[in-house]
Amino acid sequence: MLTIIGSCFLALYPIPEQKNTTNVKDDQGENVVREETKNVINKHEYESRANGHKLAVLVPFRDRFEELMDFVPHMTKFLNAQKVRHKIFAINQIDNYRFNRASLINIGFLESKSECDYIAMHDVDLLPLNSALNYSYPENGAFHVAAPELHPLYHYKKFVGGILLVKGSDFEKLNGLSNKYWGWGLEDDEFFVRMKKLGIKITRPVGITTGNQTFKHVHDRRRTRDKSRFFDQKEKTRRLDKITGVNSVDYTVDSKHELTIDDGYVTVINVKLKCDLNFTPWCLVKEDHEVYLKLIENQANKNKIKKK
Repeated sequence: MLTIIGSCFLALYPIPEQKNTTNVKDDQGENVVREETKNVINKHEYESRANGHKLAVLVPFRDRFEELMDFVPHMTKFLNAQKVRHKIFAINQIDNYRFNRASLINIGFLESKSECDYIAMHDVDLLPLNSALNYSYPENGAFHVAAPELHPLYHYKKFVGGILLVKGSDFEKLNGLSNKYWGWGLEDDEFFVRMKKLGIKITRPVGITTGNQTFKHVHDRRRTRDKSRFFDQKEKTRRLDKITGVNSVDYTVDSKHELTIDDGYVTVINVKLKCDLNFTPWCLVKEDHEVYLKLIENQANKNKIKKK
């Protein structure tokens, strides 16, 4: 059942904390130790006053409400079991441009940073099944939950997509993700380069023995991925983007809705991205290219007439 709710005031229970440790592996293959905090909790909201951290689960999203119906209850139950104080945000792109996952994550960070101090960049079609996958605050850099050896599809060493935890302060230092990646893919690879350049250590889970059963991948194969590269997109997105990021993402919020799905809660933020056609004309869907090229041609003709 999907119901729009106005607001939800939840009880807060401050209690002493207990700590245990979990081994993880960094991007150099070295073992490090993370602490996870265990507290007695309220059913829906985890107010761990002992550590004060709160996770924003950022779900870049477009027209995938079937997956969201599975995602929200599953993640609520999963994070509740770990005593992780959290809030789920689905950033829904409703404009007519090509999908821009990176920009939606940047927007999610901006819209959530007043109440959350770290984020999970989380695909809606990737559900963790192993309770040993740790979503607690990443003290020592970024924590890549969907490690290459665990992800159902992507296994290359530099892969940092799927599910990545990042401190808010680190995300701002990195200037978030590049806004140049319209269509599917590569924005995570560029973000990996940003982290390496800035010296942000990437840690990953170790000791996980569930292999390809670690996650449930619910991607509908009928949904085709937009892998097209238009105009000079391929050339312009090959290198580190030193211009765009979270400080330059251009958008408007159309509406916000607080939804409850079974026992889970999600804030859906409907957004319209803005695109500078002089900078990234590949934001346009293929059907709009003819009109765009005609405008360019007309502008060139006008410029010729002015010169005469």
